[in-house]
Amino acid sequence: MHEPTPCRRSPLGARLLPALILTMTLAVVVLTTWFTPDPAGRSAAPGDASFDQPTARVVAEPTRETAGSSPNERQAVPDQEPPALASFEATVEQLVTLGMRVAELAQQDEIDAAKAADQEARQLFSELMTRFPDAGERGLAMLACVQDAPVDPGTPSEPSRAEPSRAEPSRAEPSRDHGRCIVLKLVLETELARRDAVAVAAADRTRIDPLVQALLDLLPLGSRIADTGEQVLSHRPWLRLVHEPAVLGLVRLAAEAKFSRAHATNLLLTLWNNLQQSGERSSEELSRLALMLLADADPSQRTAACRQLLADPRYRDLVLSWLRERNDQAVASEIACLAAHELPPADALHVLRELAPVLPRSPAAYVMLGYRAPELLADSYRELLASNTQPGWRSDLITGIGMTTSGLAIEMAQLALENDPSPDVRIQAMFTLTSKRQADVAERAMQLALDDPRIAQDPLRLGAVVLALQNLEAGGHCNELDRIGQRLRGLPLADGSRQTLEAILARALPGGETSAPARLPR
Repeated sequence: MHEPTPCRRSPLGARLLPALILTMTLAVVVLTTWFTPDPAGRSAAPGDASFDQPTARVVAEPTRETAGSSPNERQAVPDQEPPALASFEATVEQLVTLGMRVAELAQQDEIDAAKAADQEARQLFSELMTRFPDAGERGLAMLACVQDAPVDPGTPSEPSRAEPSRAEPSRAEPSRDHGRCIVLKLVLETELARRDAVAVAAADRTRIDPLVQALLDLLPLGSRIADTGEQVLSHRPWLRLVHEPAVLGLVRLAAEAKFSRAHATNLLLTLWNNLQQSGERSSEELSRLALMLLADADPSQRTAACRQLLADPRYRDLVLSWLRERNDQAVASEIACLAAHELPPADALHVLRELAPVLPRSPAAYVMLGYRAPELLADSYRELLASNTQPGWRSDLITGIGMTTSGLAIEMAQLALENDPSPDVRIQAMFTLTSKRQADVAERAMQLALDDPRIAQDPLRLGAVVLALQNLEAGGHCNELDRIGQRLRGLPLADGSRQTLEAILARALPGGETSAPARLPR
């Protein structure tokens, strides 16, 4: 029997560091969306008298007659120039610096200081959007100068579109570019929302449509620009019929591998949805267009066409039959994820089942659906388990249910581990149970998996069990990890799995490398 083993735990700040950095870096983006411009118009703007005109003084200009007057009399005071306003570009850079400061303070667990810096950033962003009515155009000009990060830091990259003025970029430049994109994304979203509100109220889109068009024109210039622009435009109401040629142009570039297919597909789907919502095209017109594009050579247009037709029950079976016949796994995988995310859960599950001949496994889609309808997936699993059919589907169903935080995840994983005849489904159930950070549940799951000779004697499946040990390590379950590790040491692991096992034990257990028994011959 093993004595309780002291565990090497990393400091709390180290374990929470990645989440804190991401959360606090994006805090500027999330919190500033609540900004409401001053309804009374009291905020200073470039055209306000308080900035453009010298302050009026009620002092007399000294004259010869008054030069010798009493010292108690008021004397002339020279007007003072108002403080110079920072430029748009300089203010954006201040916001980037503040965002990086927030991340740095969060990394150091200085939460109060991070909140104060975030408050300062929110106020500065509000001033930026109030002072610059052309913030959208200014933001586009800055976005056009954003450079892509090198593919490999050790490999010279291709010449960029706009070389920096200094000879060597600083090491902090990539992170500043990322922060700059975040700030510019928020600027564009806020400005487009501001102009859209005016367009709806006045039935006049002359200010918003050109800005959207200019953003679309920028997207092919670089991957960072494309990522930022796609996040601004996708699933938002800005794209309209006037932008259709530009969006289709991006689709054609994607077909030539000159633009992201995922971005092109999302923009085309957003455009079609907006056209239908605004009444610029009816659903019948869009369905006819989708039918024509279904056989298009470009995969982005095929994906968008399939998604459009799947939303209409009249064409759903036609699309599924077409996908099965073509056996296009790339498009089928995209459609599976779109269906799991957007269609009613029962319809989405039907689509996933119908695509099984093309996609024997589709865990990502089942994870999306599991968050939306875990009970539906549980009922489907019970049905397949009773008939002992489709082990691939059963594994995906357990994957989808297992990613939820409800008690149903543990219940269904235990059912699968104890009763499912497929060793692969049982391994997936083991992963689910070890991820719940309950020491006794995790250890029992791994012991049950190793009791199955189809797992314990198969080096490939044993490799999956070794990987599951990382869940025990992350949860700090050192005693349980020690017991499972000692058992695994006596099993026929592949060389790579054995090295991984020893590395895990060395990290988590004192003397993990030296306490290993003599290895059994394999």
